[in-house]
Amino acid sequence: MALLHDTDEVRRALSDLDYPAGKEAVVACAERNAASTEALKAVRALPLGDYANEDEILRSIPVDPAAPRQRTPAEQDQQSRQARQSKPGLAEHMREASPTPIEEELGENRGS
Repeated sequence: MALLHDTDEVRRALSDLDYPAGKEAVVACAERNAASTEALKAVRALPLGDYANEDEILRSIPVDPAAPRQRTPAEQDQQSRQARQSKPGLAEHMREASPTPIEEELGENRGS
């Protein structure tokens, strides 16, 4: 997957895109606006789905961490949330549960 140095190339390529837009419409708009090879690779690598606005698209594009322009903290948070949602985790019944307020008040020997 291509890493962009800057999302500004994609922003320019999608300047006339109508939202909400699916991945196919995003790619078609970038091609129509003669986006750079790097920007085209990035939009083609987007996950399938509908994008409500430009920010959703830009948050979904991987950016080279060594590049001078870094993602904003909000963009970084959104991308890490998306990554966590796509990875398998523990089933809820296998997670350690926090004690409820009643369990905290009564302690371990609650009613026995």
